Amino acid sequence: MSNGARHGLGAMVGLVVTPIIAACLMYGTMRLSSFMRTFSLHGDDRWIGAGVMLLAAVLIGLVAGSRVSPLASLIPGAVYGVVGLLWVLAPRWSFEHAGRDVLPKDLRYGYLTLGPLGLFLVLGVALVVASVAPSRWQARAGMGAAPRYGAPPPAPMGPPPMHGAPPPMGAHQPHQPHQPHQPHQAPQAPQAPGQSSPPWQGTPQYGHAPAASNPPPLPPASERPKPSSGPGSDDDDEPGEWTRMYGGNR
Repeated sequence: MSNGARHGLGAMVGLVVTPIIAACLMYGTMRLSSFMRTFSLHGDDRWIGAGVMLLAAVLIGLVAGSRVSPLASLIPGAVYGVVGLLWVLAPRWSFEHAGRDVLPKDLRYGYLTLGPLGLFLVLGVALVVASVAPSRWQARAGMGAAPRYGAPPPAPMGPPPMHGAPPPMGAHQPHQPHQPHQPHQAPQAPQAPGQSSPPWQGTPQYGHAPAASNPPPLPPASERPKPSSGPGSDDDDEPGEWTRMYGGNR
């Protein structure tokens, strides 16, 4: 409901409850006063009067609530405040214009009782004060709108990927500059069942095949040992008999 429609509905409620609350207060006052004058313990005046006064109290509490437009309490509060102020500023005029030709006898008696005592003034000021709260005039904030785009994917579980390995599924891939085309590499041979991955490949990521990386470099080949020229080498030995027969001594 828009803020304007809420205030329009509150104004209608205020116009309806203003005479109802006043009638309940005046009629309940007359009934309770009649009971107090006669002390009729078996009469219904006290129960009727108490019930009507409670109804007026419920209506006052509803229009003064924070969930209702402030116009629902401002309108009756202004009316009751003006009536009560007239009884304070011009009591004689208020008594002479008490509505003898408008109000019924039962309601007129209650009006002549509540007006001079200032109860209309107290009630009117209370309702006006309850209507000036800024929070009641502002539109209620609705539920937060859903985001235009879907929520970001959840963070991947498991250890972070190794350098050079593809990122896990759903992870944000940063923009990389264009790289030259690399020659097609031959696919690696599948491993035999039960064979563990080489240590340089690292732990496989969740939901991905182990990242292929180059094996560690081999240690540099050691130089060939030079033949020792010591006195105990085999070249210094005397050639055998067959050597001297066919090849001679070198």
